[in-house]
Amino acid sequence: MCGIFGIASVSALAESRCLLEALTDRLQHRGPDERGSYLDDTVFLGHRRLSIIDLRGGRQPMTACDGRYVIVYNGELYNFREVRAALENRGHRFKTESDTEVILRAFAEWGAACVTRFNGMFAFAIWDGLKRALFLARDRLGIKPLYYSVIGQRLVFASEMKAITAHTDFQQRANLAALSSYLSFRSVLGEDTVFVGLKSLQPGHHLLFADGRVGIRQYWDIPHSLPRTDKGEDYYLTTLTEKLSQVIRRHLVSDVPVGAYLSGGLDSSLMVAIMAEYHAGPLRTYSVGFDVEGYDEGAHAEVVSQHLGTQHRHLTFGADKYIAMMDGMIQHRDQPLSIPHEVALCALSHELKKDVTVCLSGEGADELFGGYGRVQRSPMDYRKLAFYQRLPTPLQALIKLTLHDPDVIQRLGLKDDVAHLLHVYHWWPLAAKWDIFSDQVNAELDFDRAFLSRCHAVLDATRSDDAYDRVFYFFEKIHLLNLLDRLDVQSMTASVEARVPFVDHELVEFVWSIPLKYKMRWKSPLHRLRACFTKSENASEHLDVSKYLLRRVADGKLPPQISRRKKLGFPVPLDAWFGGSLQNFAREILLDGCTRRRGIFNMKNVEDLLLNPQHLAYDFYGKRIWMLLNVELWFRAHIDRAVSM
Repeated sequence: MCGIFGIASVSALAESRCLLEALTDRLQHRGPDERGSYLDDTVFLGHRRLSIIDLRGGRQPMTACDGRYVIVYNGELYNFREVRAALENRGHRFKTESDTEVILRAFAEWGAACVTRFNGMFAFAIWDGLKRALFLARDRLGIKPLYYSVIGQRLVFASEMKAITAHTDFQQRANLAALSSYLSFRSVLGEDTVFVGLKSLQPGHHLLFADGRVGIRQYWDIPHSLPRTDKGEDYYLTTLTEKLSQVIRRHLVSDVPVGAYLSGGLDSSLMVAIMAEYHAGPLRTYSVGFDVEGYDEGAHAEVVSQHLGTQHRHLTFGADKYIAMMDGMIQHRDQPLSIPHEVALCALSHELKKDVTVCLSGEGADELFGGYGRVQRSPMDYRKLAFYQRLPTPLQALIKLTLHDPDVIQRLGLKDDVAHLLHVYHWWPLAAKWDIFSDQVNAELDFDRAFLSRCHAVLDATRSDDAYDRVFYFFEKIHLLNLLDRLDVQSMTASVEARVPFVDHELVEFVWSIPLKYKMRWKSPLHRLRACFTKSENASEHLDVSKYLLRRVADGKLPPQISRRKKLGFPVPLDAWFGGSLQNFAREILLDGCTRRRGIFNMKNVEDLLLNPQHLAYDFYGKRIWMLLNVELWFRAHIDRAVSM
């Protein structure tokens, strides 16, 4: 795992080597072991290395074909030995044992099509000195980040935004549309970032920069259009068990110590159980919780640790420590934090770095197998709507009279699936978000016209009429990518390589072929009938079994109190904190003159949220204050500081 930075220009580079290496060193935390660079008249490639495989032979930048090709690369190829064998059969001779050389020679042999042969997580850049062209590529699911910006006639790229925004010619301006997306999803939808003019190369895409022009192509997408033939529960259970073992086994390949994040939930516990089958010696596992009752899964993690015989370490976090780290994390992360537990995860990564350099994590299972029922069961509302609209008008009126939940009644009139998704996701539903933005911002954004259009484009990209396919696809595009970005940044802050076996693209393709009834299953026909008269999120929480097939796999490997336990979701006690010990901190930041002068928020409504005690009883009170704090602290760390420099 590493950090990469580079710049390619149509004409001779104006930047000094000293500046370019300083920008590379902005990524030192990603690669503390070595620094390397390549420079000619129009291109610079910089690399910070965290040694994982072939500790001596994997130095970068690496060259091939008499210096024609030069690569900087961040990631791991889990099938590099198979790809290497195919290249050797075609006459290639290797000088190292590293996967870096495999990628470089694969590009020399197959060009851009080489990426379709790779299994792993990667972001890399290859300079073709003969064609004077720069090629960038990112893995299929976006496990490894890759950002770029066109500055004049130059393309600048990096593993993290900070190496680009620190360039003397880059103007740090806030992208308000991206910040609006952040309030809705805690992440930025699509290729945009929170900085104007700075883009994220999307998962499953590659980019070519030649003659001053940028060309981007997609080479893979989530397989939403796969035909599904029901092969029976036994087939899917057996095949999934085999594939999970294969995937996790190859994720254990490393020349340095390997550990695991273990929350005590289903996903990480099953992952660790399979790891323990193949790992030589006791496995090291790590967890973190909070010092508020109901917000610490440490006891569950300990049950799993005892069952599997791991060497386990648990951290406990409090409000003061959380806030002390939060501001620094926003400065480091380059954008507002996406998930409240990021701060704790960062602290845990620093703790486990004392023992291991590689750590496996369970991200991706919820998105694939239906672990977020509140969102992934939302298509129920559309099926109800279709049934309801076919009924005679008198019967429609009678149904409305018998329903006591006004929210259910409201949904019988739903027309827009994006608005519905935003409603059930509900960190900041559209109406609440528009209330919290100032009139000036709402006018500039035209009340999210571009954002909503992009949401529809993502949903429509499935080319599927199945509402569940559309929602699962959308959620993986938004939520999973957000989790992967968060995991990469917080683990690499501590120079730890995080690996995510549930996001192996071959496993993803298989899981998408599994019928829905093996992912989310009603507890009984009666429970399914009751769901017809219940909000979709409540139905999922109480009436069905999430991640059904994954639980079947876990039944043979874990105690039943783990394989059958309800998802907790790594909660952070924000309501308790911002309704108590952190209330003054939130008011000091969000109600001071700096925030008021900025003009981003409707200060009357911010004051009401912070000062009206009635809001303390609202479920998302703490989360919404947390997000507003993130936005304001991000402005202070990145925009205000850039202006003052």
